[in-house]
Amino acid sequence: MKQVLFIAPYTEMLETIQAVLRRYPERDRIATRTAVVPVDDVDHIPLSPCDAVVARGYSARRLKSENLDVPVIEIEIGGYDVLTSIQECRKRFRPRNIAFVGFYSAFNGIAKFAEVFDCGIRVYIPRDVDDLDRVLEEARADGCDAVIGGYSAYDRAIALGFNAIGLRSGEEAVGHALEEAVRAIDLIRQERIRAETYRIITQSVKTGIVYVDANGFIREQNGAARSLARCKLDARRLDEVFPFMAESYRESLRKARPIFGELREIGGATLSLDCTPVMVQGMPGGVVISFETVAAEDRRAALEQRRLSERRLVARHRFADIVHAGGPIAAAIDTARRYARLSANVLISGETGTGKELFAQGIHIESDRRKGPFVAINCATLPAPLLESELFGYADGAFTGSARGGKAGLFELADGGTLFLDEIAELPLGVQASLLRVLQEGEVRRIGADRVHPVDVRVIAATNADLSELVAQGAFRRDLLFRLDVLELHLPPLRERPGDVTALFAYFLKRACLRDGVPLPQVQEAALDVLRNHDFPGNVRELSNLVERVGALRQFPHLITAADMRRAVDPAAATAGAPRIVARPPEDPRARTLEALAVCRGNRNAAARMLGIDRTTLWRRLRRYGEA
Repeated sequence: MKQVLFIAPYTEMLETIQAVLRRYPERDRIATRTAVVPVDDVDHIPLSPCDAVVARGYSARRLKSENLDVPVIEIEIGGYDVLTSIQECRKRFRPRNIAFVGFYSAFNGIAKFAEVFDCGIRVYIPRDVDDLDRVLEEARADGCDAVIGGYSAYDRAIALGFNAIGLRSGEEAVGHALEEAVRAIDLIRQERIRAETYRIITQSVKTGIVYVDANGFIREQNGAARSLARCKLDARRLDEVFPFMAESYRESLRKARPIFGELREIGGATLSLDCTPVMVQGMPGGVVISFETVAAEDRRAALEQRRLSERRLVARHRFADIVHAGGPIAAAIDTARRYARLSANVLISGETGTGKELFAQGIHIESDRRKGPFVAINCATLPAPLLESELFGYADGAFTGSARGGKAGLFELADGGTLFLDEIAELPLGVQASLLRVLQEGEVRRIGADRVHPVDVRVIAATNADLSELVAQGAFRRDLLFRLDVLELHLPPLRERPGDVTALFAYFLKRACLRDGVPLPQVQEAALDVLRNHDFPGNVRELSNLVERVGALRQFPHLITAADMRRAVDPAAATAGAPRIVARPPEDPRARTLEALAVCRGNRNAAARMLGIDRTTLWRRLRRYGEA
């Protein structure tokens, strides 16, 4: 049963509340209390038992400021309520000017009704109840001869001799507030269930878990972590309590990447350590660290995972690392997640720079092969003989200059995991035949060897070419295409998803500023328009490079302008004409200040931010230059 408390500023409102409750479809699931409470007494009303409070005007504002444990839902003033009150006021008093006085944000825009009702309408919003007399006298001085307002404003207006109308809330506004209250109660209950479930899970597991914020302070922990520390952990620095975790924490936070399988020898025991950054809008807000004691047999597996990591045979990017604004990429991620649950080969198509390897790593991490190696190779980087030996390995003495004992190929290294073949279209026909044989038989023969090695490898291939067209031209084997193209995933170019452009730009800009230790600049909307109008033939990779250029070429430390963005988009223009303000000698602060003011069209707050100074310092400069 949901407990809702209605606080009414006037008795007649109780009838409106009861009428709404009678028609509410889920009234049997709601227990309500109603109270008519003067504004001065709203702080003293007993709230318990109560899951949500519904109030109006100053009462709602006052209760919200108390930071209660229950949500406070404000009964908004509807357009119909406003029109009805104006009509009543016009009919009763024939005023020349009406003052709307109260604590409602909905009052903004009411003045536009003046032309409809052929009278002046002004809006006055007091700071609090004690400020009502001041604003009412201000309204009188402005020529207002009638007042419309909430209960408090109406009461004070009558006391000061005004003609006044009390603003009433209709059934529509009360009904909407009730629906919001029920929705808020449901959300809070779901969140409490989720939080309690999380608490039970984290406190029940034997794995130690701590959450460390971006400043290095422990903010959350479970019982296993406290047992290891043997002291309180709240608000303690990680490097003070668990110094052996500090290096991994800093690396995970700095690179915004997870770290798995780190091993630490502590007091004769071996701890396995995982660090996972908490990403907020594409930036790390902290790191969750989990750790546990490793048994001897598990230690070998952990060492193997660490060995893979050191040889860079692990996937480091999850689907959560892919920055986007929804739309096509969100749909592609959903499809890739479905593919991850399967074991068939995947073919990812898309232009250069669209993030094909990110998706390949995401598929690996969410698959049953996540603990196995992730091996990647670009098929366009090596000539045919070297590529074949890299993929399939070679036996001892297979050719002049071969390593003693031979060498395992990438298929053997990827055994139990995933092999990512980027730019598969560049694979020579001879190597294609060998690849097809491995995919068909599930075994690989090293060059020069007389025996085969069974391998269990999932292949994810990627291409920016039309493989069907290459098949028609005889440059790619049709049977190999059938083996690779079991599950197809297409990544659209950046020009077809303009919403992602600004999201990615913001992410790369934040990352660059965090890396370089500089403040994040503001970006003019006109600069973003330049960005959106660019085709980005190099896709996300080109956008990442553009962020680096705009950081180097921008005129002001705290602002990126449209001119900055155009220079970054067209580097040739940047070479032809360097930014004017950066090029000006430092002994010319007057010209720099005046140009900033001109760029901001006289807005001194914006100009001060652009120059990296406060508004008072800017005013002093302008006064010194005779421009104040």
